[in-house]
Amino acid sequence: MPASVQEPASTKPALADIGGTPPLPPDLPSGGDGGGDSDSRVPQPDNSRGSAMTGIVVTMIASTMTFASFVSAMVIRRGLGLDWHHVGLPALLWWNTGALVASSIAIDVARRLLRRGRRQTFNRLWTLGTLLGTIFLVGQGIAWKQLADRGYYLAGNPASAFFYVTTWTHAAHVVAALAAVGYVEYRALRSELDLRFRTWVDVSAVFWHFLDVMWLGIMALFVFWA
Repeated sequence: MPASVQEPASTKPALADIGGTPPLPPDLPSGGDGGGDSDSRVPQPDNSRGSAMTGIVVTMIASTMTFASFVSAMVIRRGLGLDWHHVGLPALLWWNTGALVASSIAIDVARRLLRRGRRQTFNRLWTLGTLLGTIFLVGQGIAWKQLADRGYYLAGNPASAFFYVTTWTHAAHVVAALAAVGYVEYRALRSELDLRFRTWVDVSAVFWHFLDVMWLGIMALFVFWA
């Protein structure tokens, strides 16, 4: 073939200098001013939520065992003699029960509305639930005083003793739950309920419902049996 038709020899070194496939960029660690910080924080709410839910379940199991031990002791003590007398429950306890149930409903509705982004309605309902819970606690103190005025003391008879101990224990749980609900209330009023703090909403609501059910069981126990 004529020399003019052949491929110039100078093009082969040029292709060799290109080196073929370009090198891949090295993997850089996340962080700094880029999006690494936000990406590294993504799993944290899920992890904290799982830990919080596990903790509240353990707490509810421990509380259930505590109240179950009270009921077992009541059954045994009632069968030991004839000194067990029925406790005349004040009518105020029924109003307290209504306040606690209404509080639980308000808190649960508020929690559901927060998932839909209705923050203002959530604030109002959560505040209502907190106030009703406080009313329940104050009403319990008044009911205890009414029982004492009627002659039902801690050392009066076994029935009144178990009533005081059981309701006092429940009230102590309510104080702890009310502190958690109040913390959510504080965060809500400051508009600080981001994804992490919404775990507090769910955890405190679950524990509040648990105490609601526990109180209904206590009332049924002393009304129909003890």
